[in-house]
Amino acid sequence: MNNRNLPIFIDVIFCVILLPLMIMFLPVERWLTHHTFFVLIFVVWLYVVYFLHRKITVPLIFSGKKYLAALLILVFTVILTWLVSGLDWHGDFLRHHRPAHQRHFLMLHPREQAVWFLFFVVSTFSFAVGLLTELYHQMLEKKELEQEKSKAELALYKAQINPHFLFNTLNTLYGLLITGSEKAEQAFMQFTGMMKYMYSKTSADFIPVSDEAEYIRQYIDLQKLRLNGHTAVSFESEEGDDEAVIAPMLLITFVENAFKYGVSSHIDSRIDIWLSSGDGRISFSVRNRIFPESLSGKGEGIGIANCRKRLSLIYPGAHSLKITDSDGVFAVNLTIMYKKVNPMK
Repeated sequence: MNNRNLPIFIDVIFCVILLPLMIMFLPVERWLTHHTFFVLIFVVWLYVVYFLHRKITVPLIFSGKKYLAALLILVFTVILTWLVSGLDWHGDFLRHHRPAHQRHFLMLHPREQAVWFLFFVVSTFSFAVGLLTELYHQMLEKKELEQEKSKAELALYKAQINPHFLFNTLNTLYGLLITGSEKAEQAFMQFTGMMKYMYSKTSADFIPVSDEAEYIRQYIDLQKLRLNGHTAVSFESEEGDDEAVIAPMLLITFVENAFKYGVSSHIDSRIDIWLSSGDGRISFSVRNRIFPESLSGKGEGIGIANCRKRLSLIYPGAHSLKITDSDGVFAVNLTIMYKKVNPMK
């Protein structure tokens, strides 16, 4: 059942089951036989009271600064109930001229007591349902606003991926060009392939982990073209689940970061990257040495901050990201509890 149909479901339950059951406790059969007009007026009025408070009075209270209108409606229903309770058995208004000492609730005719009792029960239930409905609608609206905000934020962070990737990759190509490297042409070919991947995959919400692994492998091959013999790169990928999916270009940020800060032109270093999937879990880790001369400032870069926010939006409560910087070694350990989603949908 659609969550938005819940108030309608409650209305149907009340009108079709609860209210008829309450009315059946009264001597309705005898009343219908001798006082049909009164019974019809009474039952119709109870339904009017329920929907009047449920649809108008309670929403007016929640709308703010309309308490007077809500109070007037409440007073109106009380007055009309008083008139209905005073109807003669045959429909004439003849019962409200009794002496004051006979107007106490316990001194009223049983029929009048039944009218007032059901009026208070129906009014109370109507206010309760109306209150819960308004709170429920406010909760749904708040949830929808939060979802729309999350979508907007995710779209913003996702849009920042491409410029970040282009900036880092073009720096690599520029370095090959100014040094006159023979690998420049090969690098441009690999860059073209990566661009095709980027624009064909980043529009999807999720892609197979194997596709993301292949993209990382291509990026590493491109970066190796500019490296000298001082940097060793290891990438191990174990895709044990063909149905494992991940948000596109989520892991590349950490790989880019390793090549940005873990490479030296004259000191030996090593970059280790490992990716695996299976049993509903994606595990990813990167380890690299940090060279002080490559650091341009303190704190996390835009890429990692962006990635943290994407993870919190896409996998709230379903991921663990641990980043450590100890003894000159930068380590990233990421675990994602993914949902098996068909990437073709």
